[in-house]
Amino acid sequence: MTATEYKTALESFKSKSKMIKELTFSSIIKETAEEQEERIKYLLQPENYTQFFDYYFGMGVSLSLADAPCADFHQTSYDRTFEDPFIVQWRKWFRGSAKSIHSNVGNPCHLKENNELNFGVLIGRNENLAKILLSDLQTHLQWNERYIKDFGVQMSYGNWADGEFDTTDGKKFKALGLNQPFRGLRVGQYRIDFASLDDCEDRKQAKNIELTRENVEKVTGDLAKAFHLRRGRLLIPNNYIVKNGLCDGIKGAFKNSKHWHEHTVNLSDENGNPSWHQRMSKKDIKLINSKTDYYTSQREDYNNPIEKGKLFKAEWLKFEEVSDSVIWDGLICFWDLSYTRNGDYKAGVILGFKNGRITVLNVFCRQCDLPEAMEWHFAKMREYNEKGTSVLSFYDATVSQAAVFSTAWLSAAEREKYASVPIPNSTSTDKHMRIEATLTDVFFNKLIKISAKLKDTHDWESAQEQILSFEKGTKAHDDLPDALECAVRLGRNYFGYSESQHEGFRPTIGKKKTRRI
Repeated sequence: MTATEYKTALESFKSKSKMIKELTFSSIIKETAEEQEERIKYLLQPENYTQFFDYYFGMGVSLSLADAPCADFHQTSYDRTFEDPFIVQWRKWFRGSAKSIHSNVGNPCHLKENNELNFGVLIGRNENLAKILLSDLQTHLQWNERYIKDFGVQMSYGNWADGEFDTTDGKKFKALGLNQPFRGLRVGQYRIDFASLDDCEDRKQAKNIELTRENVEKVTGDLAKAFHLRRGRLLIPNNYIVKNGLCDGIKGAFKNSKHWHEHTVNLSDENGNPSWHQRMSKKDIKLINSKTDYYTSQREDYNNPIEKGKLFKAEWLKFEEVSDSVIWDGLICFWDLSYTRNGDYKAGVILGFKNGRITVLNVFCRQCDLPEAMEWHFAKMREYNEKGTSVLSFYDATVSQAAVFSTAWLSAAEREKYASVPIPNSTSTDKHMRIEATLTDVFFNKLIKISAKLKDTHDWESAQEQILSFEKGTKAHDDLPDALECAVRLGRNYFGYSESQHEGFRPTIGKKKTRRI
């Protein structure tokens, strides 16, 4: 933090502290010692958390941390947090849902006064942001007269500007940036038993796979192993703004744990009813949505991190229910394979063609070993064969690549006991030109749809990400768009174009023309 930034932050802290002290003092209610004791006991019950927050930090307090009563989801999330001392809770709450205030001030204070917190760590994207989080907490512990009246003088030693402070009841709070070390965090016999990883996701950083992996391992390894033996709550207040980033990585590490809790709260439901009805109306929801472009709104307010298509638009990707009784004109499978596990993706698609229309029936899009992709392929071929249909299968390969892959395909076919293997296919046309030309045509003209069964699957999410990020010269993965383009082009050659697109003309093979003399 520069000297200027520190001076500005310090002046803000002093100003807020003075106001909080003066204004909360004037709002202290008159009551007997018995009434006070009974009120405190009531507010410290976990089921009364939102009343605790509203009393000390909410609307009833001048210079409050909220402009409306707490929402129902503030209570339900804390119920889980209080009940499970080892919870890892991803708070996927919409923008403006008071994620930080509850995770970094309200929750820690309620846990602290219930003897459920000894050493809390507030983690920001960097050290400066973490210290600002800590300053909000210190401001109220040091100057909030309502809080001091009920729980006594709080501050003992330290300061938010130094990155840590102790309280008079022996508790400690520390600020850390995500880029700072998490090892060796303890005070006396106590290791950390509470941590809030606040808004540490970054869309730009998420594109750096190695850095993202390091940050994930730092949280799931260094931080998780730094927790106390008997207790260690980890809150992750961060709406879902990007796929395959820090939050997805943490989820991947903890999703099979009984302590994992993914708490999703969108701005509203599909009918426009606000999730925080104590603060917003349907009219407010309409106003918020109207002020924000579709992609930003989906990302920030509805936990749907779709990116604006650089060439292909998200609104072009249409889903439809596909009946099992459809008799297809033909089925095409196409693969774009890579040599290495951590290189490009193994990408494969199975398309159904009917009257010139195309349906994406199956998708494979993973960074994996070759045998995994081939095992999936033969499983699908067997599945279609049992339905009485056959699939024309191809894979992208030059002559030299075919020499490598053909052996692998034959070995996999023998292993899977399935005779049919894909045929090598290659084209010398510029890849980006043909992908743009072919896929723009079928997407824009609504000639291709995606089976609704693929929606929300990991393979389709990876496929959609590649489609929307595709553009000429891109460094993003384009294996799926390449496989899809080849499948569409081959399928059209074999099974024909849309009748509406070519005025009833459909290519035929081997049909003899009759000449009249």
